[in-house]
Amino acid sequence: MTDRAELRAFAARLREHGAGDGPLDGEAYASLGTGADAQPWSAPAERLWTTGGGPWRTHHLAVALHARAYDLELAGESEAAHPYWKRALAHWAELYHDSAFWDRMHEHLEAVAGGPVPAATVQEVRERLPRDLLAPHLTLAADRRLRDPLSAREHLDLVRESGFPPSVIANARADLVREALAEASRDVEEGRYDDVVELLASWLTVDPGNAEAARALLYATRRHIEIVVAAPGWAHKIEPLVERVARLVLPAWDEVGTPEGSFAVELARHEYWRGIVVRELESGPATEPAVLEQATLRSGRHLLRALELDRDLALKSMYRDVEQLAAEEWALAATARQRQGLPDGHVRDALRRALAMSEPGPWGRLFMARVLINLHAPQPEDLATARRLADEVAADPDADKPEIVNALRGVVLSLATGHGPAWS
Repeated sequence: MTDRAELRAFAARLREHGAGDGPLDGEAYASLGTGADAQPWSAPAERLWTTGGGPWRTHHLAVALHARAYDLELAGESEAAHPYWKRALAHWAELYHDSAFWDRMHEHLEAVAGGPVPAATVQEVRERLPRDLLAPHLTLAADRRLRDPLSAREHLDLVRESGFPPSVIANARADLVREALAEASRDVEEGRYDDVVELLASWLTVDPGNAEAARALLYATRRHIEIVVAAPGWAHKIEPLVERVARLVLPAWDEVGTPEGSFAVELARHEYWRGIVVRELESGPATEPAVLEQATLRSGRHLLRALELDRDLALKSMYRDVEQLAAEEWALAATARQRQGLPDGHVRDALRRALAMSEPGPWGRLFMARVLINLHAPQPEDLATARRLADEVAADPDADKPEIVNALRGVVLSLATGHGPAWS
């Protein structure tokens, strides 16, 4: 249905369909030539079938436009071919969804065959039509992925915007990256992480919203990070990679809307590492309250997003501290706002996110308690919460480190005096 010989055969069969057509169709047929010189497209035929024609006009126009696109693409005129491809696919999709057309096609085939044609045969042709029409665009996209990514992406856009059912388009996009995903999986197992990133980045340049390619990229990146994190200076090493991958997978995230399954799990882990990198490189070293506020808000948002994407993230051994770190970052954001003299409402807005964590850890609890004590107008329930947090730290067997004990002593003293000291 897509190569030159098949299109020429279609042109010859137009006359068979044309038995019940009117004068306009006859004029269009005449412009296509006869015999060995018959062509599936001519400018007059395109013009005539665009403006009118009999019951087969949409089919005739789809064939003609498809043939014109094919010829232009073959001649190296991809830019000129693009609108023809787009219009042809739109007409094919219209026919695919038109049950009345397939009823007419069934009747026509029986008339030509001189006997019954099984309905299943017609249905099989109908179901195969989108796959056959989209396949050349997948091939062109794959062939041009490296040497002409813009053209490759245009052909993927044609697939995505073709008008065929979403499931058909999703299957086509999955077919596009199937071999690449298998190659990426092998490379990950062999530790060739840089190769995987470049391979999948090239495919995401062609099809930015491809969730399978995005998931595979996140998986490969995570495997790499979980090894690198044990090395000195790991945060500086992975920061460019983490942010590059975040940019690459964002279109797929946007297209999916609410990620599910393994895509959500890998996104959660990536958001965790984005938060940790900001914590290590920005919020950790920050001393100025305004700088600390912005850094902790960034890291805190990444960590919260990680928890939203995967509620079970803390059950994974390497990620078990996610709630503790999120609580610390949001409590520090509240602290930074308090140090800048911002109103209690702004302070509480950050603090409530820290208080929502079920496992905030000793430092998170102490940070939150200090913020509550130092509110401009602390309420009795604020001080009660601060006491509860202090009691939880005192009862925590893992909180026996000298620096935690000293900080706890300061919180207890502040509670005993009824009001906390001003921030230094």
